[in-house]
This record gives sequence, structure tokens and C-alpha cells, in this order.
Amino acid sequence: MFRYVIKRILLLLISIIIVLIFTHMILSVSMLMKWSSVSFFKAVPIAWEQFKIYFINIVTNWDFGVSFRGEDVWQLIGRKLLISLKYNFTALFIYVPVGIFLGVVAAVKKNKIADLIISAFSMVFNAIPSFIVIFFLVMYVGYKWGWLVPQEPYYSAPFLKQLEGLIIPVTALSIGPIGKFAQMIRGEIIENLSSDHFILLRAKGLTRNQAVRKHALREALTVIIPEIIPTFVFVLGMSFFIESVYNIQGLANLFIDSIVIPTDMFSYIYIDVNVVVAIGILLYGTIMVTALFADILLSVVDPRIRIVGKKNLYST
Repeated sequence: MFRYVIKRILLLLISIIIVLIFTHMILSVSMLMKWSSVSFFKAVPIAWEQFKIYFINIVTNWDFGVSFRGEDVWQLIGRKLLISLKYNFTALFIYVPVGIFLGVVAAVKKNKIADLIISAFSMVFNAIPSFIVIFFLVMYVGYKWGWLVPQEPYYSAPFLKQLEGLIIPVTALSIGPIGKFAQMIRGEIIENLSSDHFILLRAKGLTRNQAVRKHALREALTVIIPEIIPTFVFVLGMSFFIESVYNIQGLANLFIDSIVIPTDMFSYIYIDVNVVVAIGILLYGTIMVTALFADILLSVVDPRIRIVGKKNLYST
């Protein structure tokens, strides 16, 4: 396990460097071709020289440069990063356990009222995109009915008001994944309940609930855990739209402001390369670190899985 984690960290660093090179080069070349009117073949060596200086500053001084507005990139990104991750990780810690819990209830109560309600919820909300849910919540729950604040509270708002401001965006981000995980857990547990292995466990004296909790649920989790990362990536991308609708001053607004420059008459594209690259690396690193934790969690949930490097092997 230790060797595997070290190897994954090294691969993570290498992949971040590769993403950094390609992202910075593509954006720099695009800006040079658009605003300096140079050809592609002349723009590439210029962009490469710019990248070498940029990379040396990162390695030696951890300096990601300044934005075109003259602000340090990390000072500009710092608080906005915490805001975006607050909403995304809050949603992650809600939709995974809630989805698993509802899936277990639906499986245990198969074909009963609880199962029918949970299955209907899962099918409906798993099919409705988050941007539809956020519009409904903001327009009705926020503005029309006045139950919750319709946009992000100011950072100086009372603590309880800030907690209230989490409900609408986190609900919009979580409701689809909850339905997805509930459907997956239900299907896996029902399949396990009808297997010969489960019948043997019952014959050995385990109650139905004990067999579900100790065996069927664990086996279902080995299928669910690898799905957490693609779901988290999808939710992370959808959160950019959620942030814009709910007026969250996170990475989404900073990202848009770093690409589109508004004027009195029209808007035009001017990419703030240093800011956009830093945001991309942050999001990529967050996804990769989360994937590493998911792999470790998978081996903890099912000790039969031994992580040995290139692939997961089952031991007996």
C-alpha cells in the first residue's frame, strides 16, 4: 500500500506538470496569434520561452505570476477557491452517504411503499439536470416563497445565515447524484440478496439485516466507490453554472472574468493565462487527490482487495 501511494503521488506530480505545459502553451499561443498577429510557428517558440520562465518561478519561488490586473494569482484565487470547494465537498459528503442510505432502504423494503417512493425519486431527479433544479429553487424557494436566501449571503453575514446559504446550491448539486447512488446500491444489494452466498449466510444463522449490513452492503460499496470520482468531476463542472446562478463569488466567476472582458458596448475574449492555468491545475489536482483517497477507501472497505501498483488484485 505504501509503495502504491508513493507511486501514485509521483504520477500525480508528473501528470500535473504535463497538464501545466499543455494548458499554458495552448493558451499562450492562442493569445499571441490573436493579439500579436503572429503565425502559429512563430508563436510556439515565444510561448515556450514564456513557459520556461513561468515554470522556473514556480519551482524556485512557488510564484504563479500575476493577473493582467496586476494582482498576485494566489491572493486572487485563495478565498474563491475555498468558497468553491466548500460547496462541492459539502455536496460530496451529503450525496454519497444519503444515496447509499436510501439505496439500502429501498433494497431491504423491496416492492414496498418506501422502495416505490425512493425509486421514483431516484429516476426523476437523476434525470433532471442541476441547472434546472437551481432555477426552481432560486425562483420559488428563494424569491417567491421566501423560505431560503435566494443568493449567496455576504461573507460578513451571521454564521447561521451563511449555513442557510448552503442549502439551495448544495441541494442542486446533490439531488441528482443521490438518485444515482440510490439506484446503484439498490440494484447491487438486491442482486446479492438473491445469490447463493447470501442464502448460505442466512443458513449459518445471520439475520437478514446482519447479512445485508455485513456482507451485501460491503460488496455493493466496492462497486459504488469507483463511481464517486466521475460523479465528483461531473458535479464539479456543474458547480460552475450553479455558482453563476446563485451569485457565488467563487472560482466560476473568477474564471469567467479571466476570459471575457466586458465593455460598455460589447464583450471580448482576452484570456488571463496565469489565472486560468492556476484554476485548471487546482481543479485537476483536487480531482486526482480525491481519486487517490477513493482507491485507499476501496481497500479499507473490502480487505480482500490488495492495491499492488498497476491494478487491484483480489486475494483470498
